Amino acid sequence: MGAFTTEPPEPMHPKPSTVPASVLPTLLLAITLAACGDDRPADVTAETPATHAAADTHLPSGRPRVIVMTDGEIDDHSSMIRFLLYSADVELLAIIETNSIFQKHGHSDESWYEDQLAAYAEVYPNLVKHKEGYPTPEALRAMSYVGDEDYDHLRDLERWDQVPGGEVEFDPSGWPDTPGSDAIVRILLEDNPAPVHIQAWGGGNTASRAFHKLKTEYPDDYERAVSKVVMYNIWYQDDAGNYIETYHPAVTLLYNGHFAGTWNYRSQPDTEDFITEHVKTGHGPLGAVYPQTYISEGDSPAFFYVVDNGLRNHEHPGYGGWGGRYRKVEGFENVYIDADDALGPKSQLGRWIDAVNNDFMARMDWCVAESFEDANHPPNARAAGPLSRTVAPGSMVMLDASSSDDPDGDEIRVRWWQYHEADSAEAQVDILETGSRSAHFVAPNEPGRDVHIILEVTDDGVPALKSYQRLVVRIGG
Repeated sequence: MGAFTTEPPEPMHPKPSTVPASVLPTLLLAITLAACGDDRPADVTAETPATHAAADTHLPSGRPRVIVMTDGEIDDHSSMIRFLLYSADVELLAIIETNSIFQKHGHSDESWYEDQLAAYAEVYPNLVKHKEGYPTPEALRAMSYVGDEDYDHLRDLERWDQVPGGEVEFDPSGWPDTPGSDAIVRILLEDNPAPVHIQAWGGGNTASRAFHKLKTEYPDDYERAVSKVVMYNIWYQDDAGNYIETYHPAVTLLYNGHFAGTWNYRSQPDTEDFITEHVKTGHGPLGAVYPQTYISEGDSPAFFYVVDNGLRNHEHPGYGGWGGRYRKVEGFENVYIDADDALGPKSQLGRWIDAVNNDFMARMDWCVAESFEDANHPPNARAAGPLSRTVAPGSMVMLDASSSDDPDGDEIRVRWWQYHEADSAEAQVDILETGSRSAHFVAPNEPGRDVHIILEVTDDGVPALKSYQRLVVRIGG
């Protein structure tokens, strides 16, 4: 059972030894080096037609449960600084240092991560004045592990072959356990049904070993344990993705290739002043260790997917939000790849960049703001009524944001819009009074289909911040 279904999936189609023909054009058209000449390929997906996704989601309440795996590449250093500022948005379970086909031996023998934790410890007293839920520095250290950094477990892999539907080339059955893989096993065995979001910023071999151990040593708990996993991959950076697709098909796998061109090296070269003024200078010791001169955070979309902003991105791969939107790969029940929004190629990530970076700017301010009043905070987007509702075809659907406000007393602007690419309904609805706290639209005559309506609230603080609420409107009948 995948993490997003309440019924067992249909039997898997036999896994092909090569990429399925229907997926091949979208995965291999852009196999070129990044324009900047870094050690990562530019993209392994091409522009894909927008697809409508529908899902019934039944998720336990609470913050998303998260495990981070990082290969310690320089852009991981930058992503980790931003992630630590968002660690209050999630229930953080583990941070695991790994390797990848790009960082073959990993970097756990270096102090970059420990240096960041030390800097976090200095700003922690300020951060907790602005948002509840930040883990203590001691808690972060206690949940930090080293995973698989063995080069022999990815030696001679062709990096271009590591895409959904590729051949399995490594078997983890003979590999030793690591503190990281044992942590994953322990977490998944917990009697907690909530999804566990494993983020693979680098390679995923540590998770492969954990899943194998669960299957062979805990057979009675295996299905329950791995079906909770949502594994968000910044590319497949070792053989884990293909191995997990084949031997652990209950795991939900997201393959993000569109970070390249939106968040990776040279994607945001005009942000040098941003980093100098709003991160490195006058924003405390954590910002001061940001290693790059502009925003280059290829792995950050993995945790944008679980940020507490109201978009409910993590509830289903097809919903869309700061961490992207994804469509199912043909031939797999639980494997998803990038799905472009109608605004253009890679817009499912690119459309949010300004809002995401403004939010980062505010959280950097929290590092040095001695009181709540000394910084800006996101407004409170509040839509009246249930966020998932069923209405009759042709009925008037009332939208009410009258209780939305701002914790800092800032003025707010309200906008209602249809996230049509996330819909299963074909109709584009006409929202009347879209800039008003009270708006409405007529439900299309498409029984059994969904319409996704986004309430977007923006404050007039500095920086201007956004928050959202997503309404999933099911057409009954």
